[in-house]
Amino acid sequence: MRLVKFSLIFILLTVLSFSQTWLTDFEKAVEVAKKERKLILVYIYSEHCPYCHQVEEFVFGDEEVEKVLKRDFIVVSLNISEDEAEKFDPIGTPTFVIYDPFKGKVLAKLFGSLDAETFLSMLIKVCNKSSLRRC
Repeated sequence: MRLVKFSLIFILLTVLSFSQTWLTDFEKAVEVAKKERKLILVYIYSEHCPYCHQVEEFVFGDEEVEKVLKRDFIVVSLNISEDEAEKFDPIGTPTFVIYDPFKGKVLAKLFGSLDAETFLSMLIKVCNKSSLRRC
C-alpha cells in the first residue's frame, strides 16, 4: 500500500514539475489541440510500471523533449485502467500515441521505454509528417 501511495505521489510530482500542463481528459485535449493547432501526445501509464517511472524522469524530464512537447503538442496522460485509454488499444505501459485531432486518427503508436534522444526524434519525425505543423 505504501508503494502504491509513493508511486502515485511520484507520478503526480513528476507531471506537475513540467512547465506544460498535462491534461487527463482526452476530449478536453482534442478541444485544446484544435484551438491551438497542435498534435496530441497520449501517454498511457500504470502506477506499477517501472519503465513509466524511467520515462517520466529521464525522457519527460529532458529539456529538449519538454521544449518540443510544449511547443508542438498537447499532452494527455491516461492510466491504462481508465476507459479512455482503451480506445488506443495499449498492449502495455508505457504506450505513446500521437493523435491528429483534425483528422481524428492515430499517426503513430509506440510501446516501451525509450531514451530521450530516440523519443525526441520520433516526436519530430511524426510532427513533420503531419499536416498541422512543422517541428
